[in-house]
Amino acid sequence: MRDNSPDEYLTIKDFARSKLKVKGSIFIATARSVSSEEEAKEWIKKISKEFFDAAHQCFAYKIKIDQSEIVKYGDAGEPRGTAGSPILSAIESEELSNVLVGVTRYFGGTKLGTGGLSRAYRQSAKAVLRDCEKVRKFVTAKVHFQFHISHTGRVNQVLKQFDCRILEKSYEENVTMRVEVRKNEFEKLKKELLELTNGQIKFIR
Repeated sequence: MRDNSPDEYLTIKDFARSKLKVKGSIFIATARSVSSEEEAKEWIKKISKEFFDAAHQCFAYKIKIDQSEIVKYGDAGEPRGTAGSPILSAIESEELSNVLVGVTRYFGGTKLGTGGLSRAYRQSAKAVLRDCEKVRKFVTAKVHFQFHISHTGRVNQVLKQFDCRILEKSYEENVTMRVEVRKNEFEKLKKELLELTNGQIKFIR
């Protein structure tokens, strides 16, 4: 299934893990939904710490940010092109974004050769991704604004209309809110709020 909109993407719901045995070697695949490169790197560290005694900790991730993508992978000591690239290939074959897949290998004593390694890493990544629940999400933008408390009811109606997620809210004489909205509706939301309050709203960077 392909994206219907530039700000729409398919990802996995949360977390999954699977195990594959090939000629004595154990391949443990971990799939995780991530929203930034920093989060992906943090999860790679966590997986490496969990399986600290493994021979190799290989990975690939693909993250959609605005209209661009960050794509990285690593072979972690395996022959070049035999681990990270096949893992990435598995992610791309499922047409997924905002996904990290780490594959941990415990060497079983029998060399698999470059072709065997590539197949094992790709098969391991595909297996864990098949186990994941897929969800369609949108690229979002954050809006931070302030308005007089008398507009609260109508502002809340507009936020509900745009399916905004409220991140922060504080009430005094003025109400300060920070919300998240689908990116391609960002400007429409700002225009609607300006019209609703007769321009008596302050957008904060």
